[in-house]
Amino acid sequence: MKKYKKILIVTHQYLPHVSPRTTRWKLLVDELIANGHNVSILTGMYPDFDTNNVEILYFGNKNNINIVSNLREKSKQIASGDAIKKIFYGVLKKIYRFFINYLAWPDYSMFWLYQIYKNRNKISKDYDVIISVSLPFSSHMAAYFINKKVKKHWIMDVGDPFSLKLDAPENNRFLYSGLNKRYEKKFYSLADNILFTHQDALDNHKQFFGIPSDKLIVANPISNFDNDHFNSALSYDYSSKPIKISYFGIFTKGVRSPNSFLELIKKNNEMEFSWYVNEDSEKIIKSCDLNIDKHSFYSQVSREEAQKLMVNSSHCLLSIGNKNPNQIPSKVVEYLATGKPTIHFTEIDNDPVIKLSNEFDNLITLNKSVKEENLSLLIEEMFNKIEKFDRDKFINNYTAESIIKKLDII
Repeated sequence: MKKYKKILIVTHQYLPHVSPRTTRWKLLVDELIANGHNVSILTGMYPDFDTNNVEILYFGNKNNINIVSNLREKSKQIASGDAIKKIFYGVLKKIYRFFINYLAWPDYSMFWLYQIYKNRNKISKDYDVIISVSLPFSSHMAAYFINKKVKKHWIMDVGDPFSLKLDAPENNRFLYSGLNKRYEKKFYSLADNILFTHQDALDNHKQFFGIPSDKLIVANPISNFDNDHFNSALSYDYSSKPIKISYFGIFTKGVRSPNSFLELIKKNNEMEFSWYVNEDSEKIIKSCDLNIDKHSFYSQVSREEAQKLMVNSSHCLLSIGNKNPNQIPSKVVEYLATGKPTIHFTEIDNDPVIKLSNEFDNLITLNKSVKEENLSLLIEEMFNKIEKFDRDKFINNYTAESIIKKLDII
């Protein structure tokens, strides 16, 4: 008879915050609960949602969850004529970012980590398995504090690199490089299982930190497959003009940039773009040399609304690759799940999405060497392959169920 487990998940990012980490772990939590497990979540996000099926453990100040976002919102609410207050909030935002970028350790969530350490004895140790989720790396450190004495089975889910992050590091590498490597190596030695989102990231970390192979598991980025969304994707009029392309997500300097892709398509008059991005990403896009009449900008939307827009309002979806081979944009798998044609623009030769594109006909990768006049032809070739989407392969490899099956302890 199957023994159901008590599982403690330690993740600074969870609902209502929207990020690749929260999307992934909402799907995994739902799968764990569906399998009869008892799930508790220790988080740094104030739980203003229905928590009937899961216990939420929260330590912190709900008014300070994202200081930069709060300062930005307050700045927007100020009357247009009150320039002094706008400058004041702008200066506060820069001071905070300076502190986080240059002094904070291990990352921006250090204050939450302090709360966990201070309250560690109040957190029940009556769990069978503890799972820590990064980014941020602080989640792993919090799990270490909690699990140090009881030494229950520890699973680390490493979504983004920490010490091996080449650009836009999580802290000041000049000050903390040695400390970063020391603690990351220590936690890998203590953890029982370590999950990476693709094989290249697993191999790089295994070699750099000397991690034993029997601890390592590839746990792909995931989404849920919805037949209704797929049927909507199939029924879209792909012969209509102009070709409408949508992007959902954000851009980060040093990590992911649209510049090279926009340079490729700046003379193309057959395409129109819809960008569902945040304010900073919109500024990055508009700073490029582009025909602004071909580009529309919208605020970021919920995952459910995004999925509807993906299948009903565009011919194909756009992904921009990271500049670090240890990172894979999870939105590619979200796109794939709809069955819609997907373009992934690569910035590096060893982008992990290139291997993924060999598995599915509705995903193509291209780079700046592609001739602009061939781009429309490549996209139209995908339109003819939509019905070939391999649903079984996706469900067996890129869903929450596929990851839980790999974890024998659960």
